[in-house]
Amino acid sequence: MAGKIRRHTVIEIFEHWILAISGIILLFTGLGCLPLFKRYYIAEIPGFAWTGNFNTVTTVHYVASIFFVVVVFFHIFYHSIRGEFALLPKKGDFGESIKVLASMMGIGKEPPSDKYLPEQRLAYVGIGGIIIILTITGILKVLKNLEWIVLSPNWEATNTIAHTLSGFLFMIAFIIHVAVVICFKSNWPLLKSMFTGWIDEEYVKHRHSIWYKKIKNEIEK
Repeated sequence: MAGKIRRHTVIEIFEHWILAISGIILLFTGLGCLPLFKRYYIAEIPGFAWTGNFNTVTTVHYVASIFFVVVVFFHIFYHSIRGEFALLPKKGDFGESIKVLASMMGIGKEPPSDKYLPEQRLAYVGIGGIIIILTITGILKVLKNLEWIVLSPNWEATNTIAHTLSGFLFMIAFIIHVAVVICFKSNWPLLKSMFTGWIDEEYVKHRHSIWYKKIKNEIEK
């Protein structure tokens, strides 16, 4: 595609949106499992009556969790096998992230970046860690319902607390992630690429100059 550079494959796009959509459903139904929707009259809003039914909310939560867990494990194994680790943090990412965020607010100049911005790599590990805890504790919450698996009251309580806290951390991280993308115009092309897979070559040349040089070197080989 003339003037465009492929940033994400179809598989990567599907991974992102399946995780995002199932994650939103899990957050919503997770709050319903506490339960909160009946207590705060959410269930009385037209179209939300189902949120007052614990069994229905739990069923939707379980279905969404299947998609969430499958895409998490797929992401780990698929990209590990392919040796795709561009999103893992590099030395100096914390300092570079501060410079990038400062430049977005008009303070200083943004340093040259690779395919992913330094704060994206840090966020990937941070959110990834939360997701792993959320996944493991969620699986344990399901397994404890099987009659041949018995957790001690302390283990069960600890797992429930860890799952609830990681859920809240995931919600906070998700909100920050969306806010950073939407609130800063310089990030809008990155959002667009998560739908199309493509990004303008000029944008890459100026904001992701390190990645751009790698692309050009590959073409010249």
